[in-house]
Amino acid sequence: MNLLKDRWIPVRASGGSGAFCLLTYQQLLCEPGNWQVSLPRDDLELACVQLLVSMTQVMFLPEDDKTLRARISKTLLPEEFAVGISPCCDWFDLDHPIQPFMQSRRVTGKLTSVQKLLPGLPEKTSTAPGAHCFFNEVTEVRYISGAVAAIALFNQATNCPSFGGGFKGSLRGGAPITTLVYGNGLRETIWQNVLTRKRIEQRQIAMLGFDKDQPTWVKPIQEATINWNEIGLVRGLFWQPARVELVQSEMDAPCDVLGGKAVSVYTGFRCEKFSFTVNGVWPHPHGAMTKSLKKGDPKKGEPEKKWEEKFASFTTTAPAWTQLSEFVVPKSINDENAKEGTVPAGPITQANELGEGDLHLLIGGYRTKQASVLERRHEMISLAHGWQDDKGRLPKLVEIGKDAVGVLKKSLRDASKDYKSKNKNIKLKGIGAAIYETAEKMFYARTESLIHETFSNEDTFSQWAVAREAFARQIVGHCRAIFEELTDPYAMKPELIPVIAWARRNLNTDLKKLTEGV
Repeated sequence: MNLLKDRWIPVRASGGSGAFCLLTYQQLLCEPGNWQVSLPRDDLELACVQLLVSMTQVMFLPEDDKTLRARISKTLLPEEFAVGISPCCDWFDLDHPIQPFMQSRRVTGKLTSVQKLLPGLPEKTSTAPGAHCFFNEVTEVRYISGAVAAIALFNQATNCPSFGGGFKGSLRGGAPITTLVYGNGLRETIWQNVLTRKRIEQRQIAMLGFDKDQPTWVKPIQEATINWNEIGLVRGLFWQPARVELVQSEMDAPCDVLGGKAVSVYTGFRCEKFSFTVNGVWPHPHGAMTKSLKKGDPKKGEPEKKWEEKFASFTTTAPAWTQLSEFVVPKSINDENAKEGTVPAGPITQANELGEGDLHLLIGGYRTKQASVLERRHEMISLAHGWQDDKGRLPKLVEIGKDAVGVLKKSLRDASKDYKSKNKNIKLKGIGAAIYETAEKMFYARTESLIHETFSNEDTFSQWAVAREAFARQIVGHCRAIFEELTDPYAMKPELIPVIAWARRNLNTDLKKLTEGV
């Protein structure tokens, strides 16, 4: 299957509500239609979009904003499409005899079920949380079609933790968050995430040309030390850190992910690890980078303080909005007193500079523990027109929400423990249960709709003072309600009433500071 010629893009018509079909890449870029990617897993849907963005980025790089706006508004001509793909025709063939897409030939590793290419599903020896066979069977996915295989290979190499056991991970780290712009239909979404030449260069990504910049399965990674600025746009977007080879079934079968009629399918893959080192962090355009000032190690020849760069990732169960400031608002490190900085994903910066009204973000990634996937995290957050007029406002809203849940947890943590004053004249018996952990989950669940409505409401930014005060007031109300709900059952015991009253007073004091700080 060749991604540049065959039908492989799984979509539904009519904005996602219509009939299912497989599109060719040319149909997507050259024919009108309101399609949306349609797969049974949200991570594969986002990976499919990201794969299409990466393909379009390297083959149809817009020279300037004028060209980009034309691409967004009009379909490509067939002759333009033919010229764009001509240098890359053999790069995207999944079954190429010498250089198959995202693979290597003659891999000698052990045969592994294709199910391992779908993060979070259990393996035969898996004991990872979330992979329990009560929900998923170890043989749930035995056959995958070429379309799913291509998407899964790209996702594994780009967005997932490594295969473990010494295998190298992606250029963005173990499990980075992907942040893209969501447009009106799939074709518009693709173009809104394709960066102009100038913006690629501003991210300090090397533009080397197709003769020197070739994907890793065409020009394999050498077992050596590679400086980040030696990696070109094509190699970086399609970096494959492992040697992988798909194993095709001798018989056609229905795809266990897409269903449908029997087609040519893959049953497994072989993979091998190899040694190489990348010095520095390649500035991948599809994720937010954070920079923080850390102590250096003089024994390694490092300065006393150095800047550490890494891509944002999901490290806790907190929802994506808690990291929205990093996703959207740049923070410079040029100030000599700065201790941290942020660089949003390229498409977000570009959308900000183009200044075209509302911004809809596609945010996705995995929360992991080493090489195990604990949960999939995929959300869409909308920001109303006006958010970019004063970039301090969005971080303020995020700060109010994060401070509020922190205050709530602290007060309930105080209530859960025995308390003894410094002069030891006052002793309070604690509840003895970790109700603060439940409180955090309740807070995120109950405030989700409020937070999304606030971010997407134009009045939030056009009537800032009123909207900010109302937002803080509602957040505080949720905190008080959750506190009462969780402590009421324990208030039936007289010996626990003092510690609950003390914790409530602390909560109200801190929440008052929060609202007064608005």
